[in-house]
Amino acid sequence: MNGVRIVVDLAGVPGHGDRPERDPADRTIVAAARRPITDRRQRRQVSRPPSWWRALVALIAATFLISIIAQEPSVAAVPRRVVFIGDSITDGNTYPHLVRQALNDAGRGAMLAINAGIGGDTAAGMAKRIARDVLPRRPDMATLSVGVNDTLRNVPQADYERDVIAICDQLAAAKIEILLLTTCLLDGPNEPANVRLRTYNAFMRALAVKRGLRVADVEAQFAAARERGEVVLETDHVHPDWNGHRLYARAVLDALGHGDVAVPSELIAAPLPGILPAWRIAAFAKDAPALDPAAVATEAPYWTEVRLPIATPHPTWWLDHERQRGFVVALDRLVGPGSTWRAFAAIDVAAERAAMINLGGGPSGVWLDGERIFTSGEWTGWHPGNRRIDVVLRPGRHELVVESGGDFFLSITDDDSW
Repeated sequence: MNGVRIVVDLAGVPGHGDRPERDPADRTIVAAARRPITDRRQRRQVSRPPSWWRALVALIAATFLISIIAQEPSVAAVPRRVVFIGDSITDGNTYPHLVRQALNDAGRGAMLAINAGIGGDTAAGMAKRIARDVLPRRPDMATLSVGVNDTLRNVPQADYERDVIAICDQLAAAKIEILLLTTCLLDGPNEPANVRLRTYNAFMRALAVKRGLRVADVEAQFAAARERGEVVLETDHVHPDWNGHRLYARAVLDALGHGDVAVPSELIAAPLPGILPAWRIAAFAKDAPALDPAAVATEAPYWTEVRLPIATPHPTWWLDHERQRGFVVALDRLVGPGSTWRAFAAIDVAAERAAMINLGGGPSGVWLDGERIFTSGEWTGWHPGNRRIDVVLRPGRHELVVESGGDFFLSITDDDSW
């Protein structure tokens, strides 16, 4: 009904007051119309229904027109900032970006997909980190995908339900819209776990009905795909393959009211904002001396120059997506075998700026201008931005040193809107 305005004059309808005052020209016309008509045949020809009857007919016509217009298809609104809460299925950083790309490709509006997945996490773990990983990101909506790890660890149904409710209560208190996801069923040697997983999924659907929440039925999408003979899981019989992630995205798009939007057949993975394009990286043995930031910043023949994004494709499809986004991946093949890898990069700053250093992958330590600003502790996931460090960069040259496992991500941005 956008742009449609309907005005109905109820004057003259019993109970709706007198007819509004007309302008002088209008009154002249009315006066002429009310002159006595002596010829009865002429009177019959020009007589009109009472004014209240004409207004009633107009009201009925307007009501009918409104009902017709209301049947026009409307496009569901796209939430501006969405946090995707989950385990490794979410942490792998695929289906959230498929949803974002699908909506963007269809012209439905820009959506910021914020990853809050942690590999290996359970409903209990997610309930404990809502305040840390979700609320500071100021989302309009949060999606919740949880259950596989609870199932594999035999978490009782009552405990699972308690923890999911705790998550929803925190989100509701912050006035964040909630989208619940059922979970894909497992196969192969993990298939017996589906008995418990089905009860988890049934609870998710019931909770959605009870609280008036949306639910993305991933289980139903996977069941239909399996009936078509499609493969939907990796060879570990737990994690979705590329087709499985597209099914996750399909379920989310349907739940958001965009069932007519196609899921991309190819993910566009562009470099993320703020990545540092030039690094020097070297491999070190397990018994190597402790890292000295000053020594790392010194040129040495054993350093390998690495440019981002790395040009060589990665054989694992989801890691190749992250390579294209600016992840440093497969350091054992890129630089050489080792127990740990140390990397150096520099950035020149023209004017003082408050910034965020965003981390991903497996860095164990990060130094800025010789000062250690990050030490790994609790596992916070693999996706880029799983740790964000606020810094102030003054004018001049700044040196960054990273010690990491075989993959890491580091970018410097002005805020978290990426």
